[in-house]
Amino acid sequence: MKSNRKETGVAVIGAGGIGNLRAHSCQQISQVDYIAMCDINEAKLNTVADSIKADVATNDYRKAILDDRVGAVIISTDEENHYEAAMLAAELGKSVLIEKPFVLDLNEADKILNKAEETGAEIFVGYTQRFRRKFLLAKEAVRKGQLGDIVFAMGKIYVTRAVGEAVAARSPNTTPSINTGTYLVDLMLWYMEGKTPVEVYAKSGSNVFKPYNRDDFQWMLVTFDDGAVVSLGTSWLQPRHWPAYTATMEIDLQGTTGCLSIDDAHRDVVLVPNEPIPCPYTPQHEVSVAFLGSAMPGDFVLGEFFGPMKEETDAFIRHTLGIGGVGLTTGKEARQILALTMAADRSAKEGVPIKL
Repeated sequence: MKSNRKETGVAVIGAGGIGNLRAHSCQQISQVDYIAMCDINEAKLNTVADSIKADVATNDYRKAILDDRVGAVIISTDEENHYEAAMLAAELGKSVLIEKPFVLDLNEADKILNKAEETGAEIFVGYTQRFRRKFLLAKEAVRKGQLGDIVFAMGKIYVTRAVGEAVAARSPNTTPSINTGTYLVDLMLWYMEGKTPVEVYAKSGSNVFKPYNRDDFQWMLVTFDDGAVVSLGTSWLQPRHWPAYTATMEIDLQGTTGCLSIDDAHRDVVLVPNEPIPCPYTPQHEVSVAFLGSAMPGDFVLGEFFGPMKEETDAFIRHTLGIGGVGLTTGKEARQILALTMAADRSAKEGVPIKL
């Protein structure tokens, strides 16, 4: 539930790459007056806690979340371990931001949402790409009716093979659709607000990621209750040294009175260093050419963190305090996104359309 205070304490659960960015984002927000950092990996925990001068560093998520100074909780653990910490925060009525894709089980999602309804906790899920300026401008154009009724849309997101390998190695239950395509599903459902997806049909293939028992790519066709159709594609096949640090995205929205196209390939700022440089998300891999600004969460510049993840974290804190904060993906929205991506995986496996 929203606080009446002007400041709030935050517990960041998970000190990996994303937890580090969330913690730095919190450190840079003036309304955050206390930070508890938590991770079971002592080395990661101490590194992040020291870098942000955390008030508390602990390997016990319960200790971090139960503290009365904490009004907001950010769950940045790997996908397999969101549920218990999120449920505890919901039980306590605290505002929660969970990294996408919420959880990996619809029953767990329902339990968290039901508990939040009982206690007044607010649940949000970190679909950070909403906070890229170009995607926000698209939402505003849709909201103002400048496209009319959207009847067809297309989107694609391709991440590097290195990113896919990192995801597949840490999470046995996530897929290109659930982990990566989920960004597009979120944006499209946001743009198609008021329409309900009723069927999904998907095709996929597995060659490169067969050792991980995962698909390489997936294309899905989503039909809405009013007949609108959306085609969405995702791939983990781009080479490890692809110049985009994380992802290449593209979106088309076609309506009855207007069309909108978004190119998020990041080819506008190209760095060619004399020596190869490491990718921010997968530093074990280097690139000889880099598309600057292509790290999906944002970038460290002059010692501070900037970008959509910082803006999303700021919106979460402001919403928690009741002083603004728009654009966040709610838990209910994230539950629908999870259901759709899981249905797409089932369709690809069974070779038939799946009713939603």
